Amino acid sequence: MSKSFNSEGIVLKRINYSDADRIVTIYTKKFGKVVAMAKGVRKTSSRKKGGLEPGTLSLCHFVRGRGMLLVTQTSIINSFSNSQVDLVSITQTFQILEIIDALTVEEEPNHVVYNTLLESLSIMESNGSKKTKLLENIKTILNALGFGPPENFNELDIKHYIEDLADKKLKSKNFLTTTQKLEKI
Repeated sequence: MSKSFNSEGIVLKRINYSDADRIVTIYTKKFGKVVAMAKGVRKTSSRKKGGLEPGTLSLCHFVRGRGMLLVTQTSIINSFSNSQVDLVSITQTFQILEIIDALTVEEEPNHVVYNTLLESLSIMESNGSKKTKLLENIKTILNALGFGPPENFNELDIKHYIEDLADKKLKSKNFLTTTQKLEKI
């Protein structure tokens, strides 16, 4: 990678850093997963703010800083706003983003993973049941990363399989489930 570059990418997660900054993880089309600092993005006047929300497809301009990449500009390509109208779609979006983040390493591009993630976000905008297609997309991603999915490809097995691969528990709600049992607090 050169000192500065542009790439289309999907924001996987963000972490607040200091008073006005954020560290963002973006799965880019050209460079795979990158982690970058977005200076001043938490200020109300920031123009980059909307382009660095999880699940947003943006064109980002990166500059290599002293230690970390910096995101200097963003332009929203698709915010997938229709997928943010109900709790099920929001939950499923965060689950797929978390899985990509957990199973990929930095700066290793994989066009199948990128395109499947993009397709999954597009599926979230459609009406009707999305669960079956999303599970198939997870299977495609696992195959593209070299992790063949388990034989019993059901929700619970795949969740445990991904947690074993990532060597950590998934933080999002139960894997691609649309109904949850209420627990007593």
